Amino acid sequence: MKWAIAQLIKQGSKVFEIDELVDFSDIVNAHDEIRKLSKVKVTGTGQLQGKKVVFNLHIEGTMTLACALTLDDVEYPFDYDSVEVFVLDADLYEEGEDEYLVTGTTIELAPVIWQNILLQKPLRVVKEGAYEEMKKKGIEFETEEDLHESEAEPKVDPRLAVLSKLLNDTQDN
Repeated sequence: MKWAIAQLIKQGSKVFEIDELVDFSDIVNAHDEIRKLSKVKVTGTGQLQGKKVVFNLHIEGTMTLACALTLDDVEYPFDYDSVEVFVLDADLYEEGEDEYLVTGTTIELAPVIWQNILLQKPLRVVKEGAYEEMKKKGIEFETEEDLHESEAEPKVDPRLAVLSKLLNDTQDN
């Protein structure tokens, strides 16, 4: 996913199509949280606009993550659109903008796509049926209702019941 700047300038402002499968398996092997990543389908267009190259991309694929409860594999599909702008002239580059300054003779899109994939990764995933599976193993979860009930009438820890009784007795006297 590289384009030579000289070739883009020679082509002019003509829109060019992008339709590629990108394999990030080497990078994923070094990543702790993503267990597997399908080949990523990248489609869209690119165009030289003055001293900038603008890519309108559609990116889709599936990442395999660990379930937060069971640590089993969970497939998480992603499908999103992205606009990436590469600035060819340092004088036009504004830091803080969503732009990339090109310092060499080529524009490489793969690292930018990888950053976007990482942004699509959720903080945690839970596989379907994981709560029931954990309950079968004897692990209980507090629901939202349980939390509201405990706020209404606070339960006293049995280990501290004697102290609570002493406190109530001293307050009554």
